[in-house]
Amino acid sequence: MSGVALPACSAVGFWWVVAGGGAAGILTQLGLQAVFDRSPDPIFSKSAGVTAHSVVAAMFCTFVTIFGCIGWFNPVYGAMTAAARVVSPIDAVRWLGAFGFGVIALWDIPTCFAIRELRKPSFLIHHFAMAAVAYCGLLLPSYHAFFFLGVVEASSIPLSIYEGLERAYDIASESDECAPERCERLMGLRDGFQTIATFMFMFMRLYLFTRVTFFGFWPDARSVLPSMAAGARKSTVRFLMAASASFVALQFFWFSQIIQQIFIAKWFAAPTGDTDSTEVA
Repeated sequence: MSGVALPACSAVGFWWVVAGGGAAGILTQLGLQAVFDRSPDPIFSKSAGVTAHSVVAAMFCTFVTIFGCIGWFNPVYGAMTAAARVVSPIDAVRWLGAFGFGVIALWDIPTCFAIRELRKPSFLIHHFAMAAVAYCGLLLPSYHAFFFLGVVEASSIPLSIYEGLERAYDIASESDECAPERCERLMGLRDGFQTIATFMFMFMRLYLFTRVTFFGFWPDARSVLPSMAAGARKSTVRFLMAASASFVALQFFWFSQIIQQIFIAKWFAAPTGDTDSTEVA
């Protein structure tokens, strides 16, 4: 992947990329929402804003995953010393941070506040924290950001698709016009992507994220911190160490919710004949 040229920007161009990323997210959200609102299919029209958000999120995660993988697996960057991986500025990382900050701060967070179904405290906390980490791309555009802002989002792609399919199935199953065959197809797709999303989450978020944090980024950061002069860059390294550890904790919290949803709520659910089991939360 070393032959693939990635977009790059200087510190001066950071805010232009922020504006472009935010505009892309907002315009895509509004465009898709307008199309879904006019759809005769209730799967699209009933929760048009949420559905549009899922589509935009999947598109964003796909893009940054590809971007991050190209940089993360580039042998030129991989051959850097520990100190260089932390303090050497990479213009492509600055671009990725600016784009991510623009999309999250200008589209994702406002959309989550605007749509009631998306106002989940744990998600909002994660989004604010990710915006802060992306902003660090202006001060410290270092190698590890290819992973934290890019590669790890691979697990969010099947998750976004699963959430969209789950919502589609719920709407279809409540609709009198939905054919049983369509509901069965949606249920099969939903369950399939739930399985994929669960295993991707376990590998990317629990194993790989934890490994890169505590056996990659932290050792590199600890080796360079004593020699860094006091200032914004040193404070940024310390913030990123704390943020990465906090994300690890948040990931394990989310996994506990996945376990509760899949293995407890479903496996130990009341029999189908029990009227309580058909109650919609």
